[in-house]
Amino acid sequence: MATPQSEEAQIIDRRVKKILRSIELMRPIPMVITRVLRSLDEPGSSAGYISEIIGLDQALAANVLQAANSAFLGYGPSCATLKEAVMRLGYKRIRTLVLAVAASRGMDQTLSGYQMAAGDMWSHSVATAVAAQWFARAINYPEPEEAYSAGLLHDIGKMVLNKFAEEEYRWVFNSQKRQSATFWETERKAFGVDHAYIGSLMAQKWTFPMVLINSIQFHHDPVNAGQHKALAAITNIANAFTPVDPETLSRLGNRKVEDQSYEILNLNPDQVSAMNQQMVTYYKMNFGTGR
Repeated sequence: MATPQSEEAQIIDRRVKKILRSIELMRPIPMVITRVLRSLDEPGSSAGYISEIIGLDQALAANVLQAANSAFLGYGPSCATLKEAVMRLGYKRIRTLVLAVAASRGMDQTLSGYQMAAGDMWSHSVATAVAAQWFARAINYPEPEEAYSAGLLHDIGKMVLNKFAEEEYRWVFNSQKRQSATFWETERKAFGVDHAYIGSLMAQKWTFPMVLINSIQFHHDPVNAGQHKALAAITNIANAFTPVDPETLSRLGNRKVEDQSYEILNLNPDQVSAMNQQMVTYYKMNFGTGR
């Protein structure tokens, strides 16, 4: 005979079901985004074919052209066509750009449950992406553009948890502050799930590659990311050392590098700290802000 659930366990179970249901009801990302990502993985997809798909989304097309011209400013004539832009940027950068456009359409909102102002999450996500790409290059990770995407998307689960459990999240935030616990530990206690797991379900719904799904789900627990644990560890480190301004940083909660991240990447805290100083210098020189 099954043991009856406690009242608290029943509440947690109802919350989990509500959150999971909200993901099922989420609007899918625009079909153009899905088609571009799928075509990038198809052998034989030409720059012309990919550019035709990109051209169906005005905002995406504008971003691709802007990126192509910014990247090659001062290195030849400006880029006037999407096909040329795709050829100049390359498929890896196009993938990163497409994911960035998809993510940006929801990350600029206010997350009152996290006490994050409009734009805070987007700023943090971009800074984490830049940091992840920098660390990836520094340790010779073979796909630094992949690291950028993982950093950009690591917190997408917060959008769902904030929207559908806002009142409880005010408690989560205050509890986390009082206990000096991490957000994900407090989330698990309150809801039975955390933003990393919810983010991975969103990534699955949006048919993102498995490497990104795993890096999102395990960016606080990289050792369980299987063959993608190195990317999850890079994302964990980048998240902890995000070069954002102190005021925004104070609203992001208690973040830390997990010991397993050092072990996975065969680094020690002193090495990572030294690398972080170099990364912050790079960030300030290129983006004008940082700690």
